[in-house]
Amino acid sequence: SHSDPGGMTVLLADERVRGLQVRGRGGEWVTVDPIADAFIVNVGDQIQVLTNATYRSVEHRVMVNADAERLSVAMFYNPRSDLPLAPMAELVTPGTPALYKPMTFDEYRLYIRRKGPRGKSQVESLKAHGDR
Repeated sequence: SHSDPGGMTVLLADERVRGLQVRGRGGEWVTVDPIADAFIVNVGDQIQVLTNATYRSVEHRVMVNADAERLSVAMFYNPRSDLPLAPMAELVTPGTPALYKPMTFDEYRLYIRRKGPRGKSQVESLKAHGDR
């Protein structure tokens, strides 16, 4: 399982063969039922950072179906790699301080590569511990 490191992922999923699962609020895995001719939009880690965790990235995984092939198309919308990203100033107040320090998308991708994929822990550890 993982959350997407970028800004947003738009997925055209195969509606005939289910496979995408998202982690529910209680920690359980929920299988997504794709709708014909509709997109699935996943909020990525950079949107979580920009919104100071108002919007949270989606932890997800894909299950293999041994009986049927599936074809899905994903489009990734990512920030410029050298642009420092941090919570938007409008969302930072004395009552809601910034949860994330500025970091470029390149720095964030390097951070993930060093730590390895572990669900949503990469973005959550930045918030909880200020790790960089």
